[in-house]
Amino acid sequence: MRLLLLAFALTATACAQEEPAAPPGLAAGTYTKGGRDALCISGQGGTQRAGFVVYGADNANCSASGRIEASGADWTLIPAGDAECRIPVTVTPGRISLGPSNPACAYYCGPGASFAGKSFSQSPSAKPAADLAGDPLC
Repeated sequence: MRLLLLAFALTATACAQEEPAAPPGLAAGTYTKGGRDALCISGQGGTQRAGFVVYGADNANCSASGRIEASGADWTLIPAGDAECRIPVTVTPGRISLGPSNPACAYYCGPGASFAGKSFSQSPSAKPAADLAGDPLC
């Protein structure tokens, strides 16, 4: 009987151990820069998605969406289906900024457009971020 109680106690203890928590995520929502530029974050913890659209001269634009993951103290946006393009994302109080572009990300921008250094502020009343066709980015 004591052996059974010991086995039960060990089993209960093993089941009670918590799994490691997912890393904290970014605040979900829509962020804007003014005009038509927008960025969105959806999901929670380690399963978040993000997308953005920014415009340049003559309606040239950049647009990408995919998963977002922690990268040290900052974050990285990795467009869906493209492991080569990694877009740095920096979070400061009230702002999210996109980092520099690299050649692997050129596909996501039209001629003369760039997302490098664009910053966005959270905008609870903004409409959801969408691509040129009106499809949601998040």
